[in-house]
Amino acid sequence: MKLKVIWTGKAGEGFIRQGVEHYQKRIAPFAKLELVELRPARHSGRNPQDALAREGEDILRRVGAEDTLIALDERGDTLDSLGFSRWMEGAGQTGSGSLAFVIGGAYGLDQAVLARSKLRLSLSRFTFPHQLVRVILLEQIYRALTLSAGHGYHHGE
Repeated sequence: MKLKVIWTGKAGEGFIRQGVEHYQKRIAPFAKLELVELRPARHSGRNPQDALAREGEDILRRVGAEDTLIALDERGDTLDSLGFSRWMEGAGQTGSGSLAFVIGGAYGLDQAVLARSKLRLSLSRFTFPHQLVRVILLEQIYRALTLSAGHGYHHGE
């Protein structure tokens, strides 16, 4: 399985970067993972919607035609860890087996990105800083992969 995680904005320093690197290493034995960090569009003095549209265009240029796109969206569907693992496994077995997750910047994701998405996924009813979502998503991807492989990382259900 090939995985791509695309996000707008820098991963930051400190615990966010450490968390990203930690789960990147843990995912490596299970799947090929590509992390794509995009520069946020400037919006100073302009409408933030214009910046959002430019970010959306940049994101969609990075998504291959064969990629199944999953948009992280606070208004999206919620899955538990087991359900997410099953969804990933099913999505990986149909089509190209290439999943692309996208995390927007401070203003979220453009409508064009949401329209292209196969799944709009909410990690929680809570609102998280988009930098922290990176770590949470990578942990859940790792958890899903270990569930599919029958490893003992997940202790629920």
